[in-house]
Amino acid sequence: MRVIVLYNPISGRGRACKLAGEISECFLKVPWDVELIPTQADEPNNWLVPKVEQPPDAVVVVGGDGTLRMVASVLVGTSIPVYHAASGTENLFAKTMGTNGASPERVVETIVRGDVRKIDTATANGEFMLLMASVGFDADVVRELSNRRGGSITHLSYVLPCIWQFLKWSKHVITISVDGEEIVTERQGWAIIANCKSYARGLNPAKNADIADGAIDVLFLPMKSRIKLFWWLFLILRGKHIQHSSSVYVRGKKIIVSVREASQWQLDGDAIGAKLQMELACVPNSLLVFSGELGSVQKGDSPKTLE
Repeated sequence: MRVIVLYNPISGRGRACKLAGEISECFLKVPWDVELIPTQADEPNNWLVPKVEQPPDAVVVVGGDGTLRMVASVLVGTSIPVYHAASGTENLFAKTMGTNGASPERVVETIVRGDVRKIDTATANGEFMLLMASVGFDADVVRELSNRRGGSITHLSYVLPCIWQFLKWSKHVITISVDGEEIVTERQGWAIIANCKSYARGLNPAKNADIADGAIDVLFLPMKSRIKLFWWLFLILRGKHIQHSSSVYVRGKKIIVSVREASQWQLDGDAIGAKLQMELACVPNSLLVFSGELGSVQKGDSPKTLE
């Protein structure tokens, strides 16, 4: 049996390097053949694709959500299962899959046992999407952070970008179509398109999104002022935003989001630049993953599905 252990050298200020080594040592005791590889800044097609031409039995990704997304974009549609041994800031995917904080021994045990599931992924203007995309205040913050970023980030790294964007306050006039039906027309606010419910700091605005239901969730929160941002965050923290009459929350397979003026977007926590339109589509059962416990849709606030 063969496993590839990929690690981001800068993730977690060196934690990823240490964790990758410990996981590799545990695999050698099984024994499995182990290939330990640092990730590269180059396109993964140039350095990762050749490594998986002879498919390994498993790939372990040690790093944050960005590292996992990069690797998953290569493994999507293949028979190679991936495990996220998280060492980033939020670790949203690992939280979704029930693997966050797992010990090296637990990582190896899960893989050897073969706890594999199929999950959905998505595309956003043709780019690979694993977790979510958004346009609005959070995407503006991610862009500001990207401009300031010098290396590994922490939760404190977001403080100044949040303050700056709050003071700057960009307006986003949004139109949304879900499976051919227009559900939001020229309204100012914040739009989140989610493949899973996990979000930074446990806010989870699309709290009923299920990463294995064959659809993606769409949330729109109207927001004409800074005060409304605080109001919605308050409701999100209480878990009451979906029930509010002003919010729009639906589920679908093909989503088109247009903005009146080109606006910043974030995709899986990474800034991807300003876009006038984003076309998103669910790709069901397209990625094999190892999981501890797969999150499911909570009862009570399920979004409607457009027929």
